[in-house]
Amino acid sequence: MTAHQLQTVWLMMRTMQSGLLGQMDLSSSGVKRSFYAIVVAAPSLAIGWVGTSRLVLGQGATADQMIRLVSGLAMADLVSWLLPLAVFAPLLTMLGLGSRYPAFIIATNWAGAIFAFIALPIGIGRIFAPTATEFDMLIILTILVVTCTLYWRLLRAVLGVSGGQAAAFVLVSFLTGILSGYVAASLLGLPLD
Repeated sequence: MTAHQLQTVWLMMRTMQSGLLGQMDLSSSGVKRSFYAIVVAAPSLAIGWVGTSRLVLGQGATADQMIRLVSGLAMADLVSWLLPLAVFAPLLTMLGLGSRYPAFIIATNWAGAIFAFIALPIGIGRIFAPTATEFDMLIILTILVVTCTLYWRLLRAVLGVSGGQAAAFVLVSFLTGILSGYVAASLLGLPLD
């Protein structure tokens, strides 16, 4: 079931065919099951947390410091995954797209798992070459462009909206995720400066 969901979402990102929604379980149980995507994404995300911790704390970090920072990054990432989903409930309803909200949640969750694996080179690079900051920025920008483009294509298919509306939704989702993750990290007192 997981492989089918990932494959369908990936196909929607590639083709922008809204008819592919018919191949997904859009029921309430399908919505609940889509949160399993967080578990699927966890290994890739964990590599990113370790890489960021190594970058922030440096070579002399103790095990306690690493565990505290990795745990905090995990919590901040969870907030930045879930909060945009909540923000879109009233937004889509206000725009007359409320009936598409379950499909939005399902597609966004499974896309999140795909994006976590696309972002895997960032974590690997930070683990093995934490001082290569210019290369790190290049990888981050490249992955950001790729994931935003794929998400834009997915939202066009899932929500049946124009390119401009989809771009606005990508921006809202991106900003909400970044800001909520940053606020969560600040509240947890994570040393990310």
